[in-house]
This record gives sequence, structure tokens and C-alpha cells, in this order.
Amino acid sequence: MEFKHLIFFLSVLGVIPLTYLLMFSQRCMKICVFLIPLILIKYQETSINFFTNEDYKGTALGYEIALIHLIAIALLLAMIFRRWPVKVLFPGNILYFIYFTACVLSLTATPNSLYSGFELMKMLTTFIVVLALTNYLYITHDFDTFLNGIACIILVSFFIAFKAKYFEGRVQVSGIFPHQNSAGMFMCLLGPVFLSRLLNKKDNFIKIGFYLLVFLTSFLAALFTYSRGSLACFPIGCAIVIILSITFHFNFKTIIVIFVIAVLSIFSIIYSAPTIVNRFVNAPQNSAETRKHLAETAMNIIRDKPLFGCGVNTWSIVANHPKYNHYLGTFFSENPEYMGIVETVYLLVGAECGLFGLGSLLLWYFYYLFQTIFQGYQWRKTELFYLLAGLAGGLTANYLQSTLEWVLKQQINFCTLFCCFGIIAILIQGSREHTTLSYLELYALKREEYLKQLEMAAAAAAEEEAGQAEQLEQPEQPIPEDRQNPPTI
Repeated sequence: MEFKHLIFFLSVLGVIPLTYLLMFSQRCMKICVFLIPLILIKYQETSINFFTNEDYKGTALGYEIALIHLIAIALLLAMIFRRWPVKVLFPGNILYFIYFTACVLSLTATPNSLYSGFELMKMLTTFIVVLALTNYLYITHDFDTFLNGIACIILVSFFIAFKAKYFEGRVQVSGIFPHQNSAGMFMCLLGPVFLSRLLNKKDNFIKIGFYLLVFLTSFLAALFTYSRGSLACFPIGCAIVIILSITFHFNFKTIIVIFVIAVLSIFSIIYSAPTIVNRFVNAPQNSAETRKHLAETAMNIIRDKPLFGCGVNTWSIVANHPKYNHYLGTFFSENPEYMGIVETVYLLVGAECGLFGLGSLLLWYFYYLFQTIFQGYQWRKTELFYLLAGLAGGLTANYLQSTLEWVLKQQINFCTLFCCFGIIAILIQGSREHTTLSYLELYALKREEYLKQLEMAAAAAAEEEAGQAEQLEQPEQPIPEDRQNPPTI
């Protein structure tokens, strides 16, 4: 047995005491939810790979079991043992199962079932993490704990990127993320959420200052990546948030926040303008040509295998075939395991899973984007409106950026996006149940009402008992003399 396998089995055994601890401590559950996004950033460092190939250029590199999966399992078990109403089918989950089915069907044409299994395993384990988080947030509505974990990621990543840029002299920096594109996509998704929090939720001055700092650092962290997709899409996501906020929550605070952010953003852009212009104008010609040729290769695969594709997570093998790739030996490596990935999520899914997979992916993605607008109108008078407005901007930015980059399929970005879908699903579920309260809040109200009914019943019983006792204590009335000896006839 390898040492990593021993570590894995010891970690699995640790799920038992962790579950026991979470059963009796809701504070520990909050800590786990706070740590989920933080551990996700260190996914590779905290995971065990079985049958792995870390040199493979694909969206999954092995059968991975990570610390985040074990924490999610413990969280789910603790909620079940607490007899909380754990749900599996939240709104939109069926669409994910359809997409997963499309990925399974792509195995009919895969040249390597082992590599395809890597991606299917990733999809299943990610669903477990999201299921645990969604159920916890559905039951508690403790969104701040999760968002504060996200905020810590943004702040730490920014300071590491700042150090790399100004003290180490790097041009493109990614902070704590594996690549600048994945860092930029993360900021594009969640930066607008913190902007929406500033515009649409009433907070004290400390929280306002904290979330303003988080939003500005997310903007600067995206700027430091100098990813063209991030630079183009981050402002679009923020613009959507501002439009929705002005439409539904326009007030003096909105004007002040927008003005302050606009001024700070303009100064930052002016300061970075030379590098930004150079990034767009003087981009390497080879990069553009490579993207074009990879896109042509993807289209050739789709034409040849239109229904179920060539097999999920097998792009780097199939795209190296001369039948599809007409540029071998010019722009690409001869080794299929080092083959670059087409820089578009939609063409990648279309090539690997066919048009059925691409259609199910688009249906899954845009269902939640539509719901952010529709549910935003339903929740416009509540304090949770900021989540829907922010995610409307974040999802739009991510979907647009995905036309230029494939990193939305990376574990960090994929799981974070899926968690955001879980938050939207909770609000859809609340709208269907006609309540803005969490399960625990409803339970507390029902319990309070039940206790009041018990008190009223006890008071009524005590009053009735006191009345009966009063009747028993009253002296008997004497019988009049004329009635004591009735006349005889």
C-alpha cells in the first residue's frame, strides 16, 4: 500500500468523529461552511489521486478524493442525524443530471475510458459538495458565512498578487489560483456579488467598509491577471448589477456607492492603461492563430461525431488525430497528452459530449441565469435581493468569458459556479414555498406558536380547575323552615 493510500484511509476514518462533532455543534458546522471555499483553492494539495496522470492536458487528471469531499460528507451526515430536511432535488438539479447523462453517453465513443472516468468522478464529487452546502444554506440561510469565506480568498489572493506584481516584477499574476485565467474568472463571478451587497443590503459601517474593500480587491485582482477575457467581462457583470440595483433599489446610498466605486475604478484603469492597451494591441499572433486552429479542430470533431461526441475529457487525445487536426507539427505538440485545450468551454463540450451534451449544458447554465432575473423581481423587496442581482452579473460575465477561455471546467471554477447555482436554487425553492424564511426560522416560529398554544391550553385548564374548586368551597345554603316540614295532606 502506498503512503498516500494510508493517508486517504485515515482521512476517511476522520469523517466519523467530525460527523459526531457537527451533530452537536452548529458553530462547527458554520466553520466547515466557511472553510469549504478556502479548502477548494488548495484542492490539489489536499486531494489523493487514484490512477492519475498529472501530465495529461485535460479537465480532470485522476480519480480525486479531496479534503473538501470528506468535509461535505460529514456535513451531510450530521444534518441527516439531526433530522433536518435534507433534499436532493433542488430546482435545476435534474438539468445537471441530464448533462451528466450526456457525459456518460459520450463513453460510447471514447478512446480512453479511464480518462473519461476522471471527469465523471469529478462531476459526482462536486455534486456532493454542492448538495451539502445547498442543504445547509437552505436550512439556515447563513449566506454570510459562505460569502465571508469567499471574501477571505479574494483578499489573500489580492495581497499575494500585489506582492508578485510590485515586489517580484511579474506582469501577469494569479494570486493563489493555478492560472491567471481561473483567477480572473473567479473574480468576475463573485466580484459583482459584493458590489450588489453594497448597493442593495443595509449593513453597518464596518460591514460596508469590509465589503467595499473586498469588491475593490476583486476588481484589482482581476486587473492584475491582465486576462483579456476578465478585463472585458468584469465591467459587464458590474454594469448589470448597477442596472438591476437602480431599477429595483434606487436611493441616495446607491448614488454614493456607485460614485465612489467609479472614481476609484477610473484611477485604477488609468494607472494600468498602458499595460492593458499593450495586452490587447500587441498580443502574440501565435496565440490568436492557435485559438483559431483549436476551434477548427473542435468543429471537425463535432461534424464527425455530432450526437455524443468523442468522449468526455479525451480532447487531448482525439484532437491530435490528423483526421480532425490539420495543423499537426506546426502549432501543436506531437505528444497527445500535452495537447492544448480549445479555448472555449462550449466548443470543448460540443466536441467531447456532442450536441446533446452541449445543449444540456446550455440549458443548465441559462436556466439559472434566467432565474436570477425572474426571482430577482420576486425577491426585490427583501434583503436577499442582492444575491440574485449580484449573481445575474457574475453569471453573465462568466458565460461571456467562457467563449474565450475553457477554465470554467477547472475544479475550482466549476465547483464555485455550481455553489452559486445552489444559492439561486434555494431562493427559487423559497419562492415556491411562499416564504423568505429558512427552515430553522420556520421551525422556531412553529415551535413558538405551539408553546403559546400549550400555555393558553394550560391557562384555560387552570382557570376551569379554579372555577370547580371555588364551587366546591362555597357553603351549603340553609333550607327555609317552611320547607323543612312540608304540610301533610
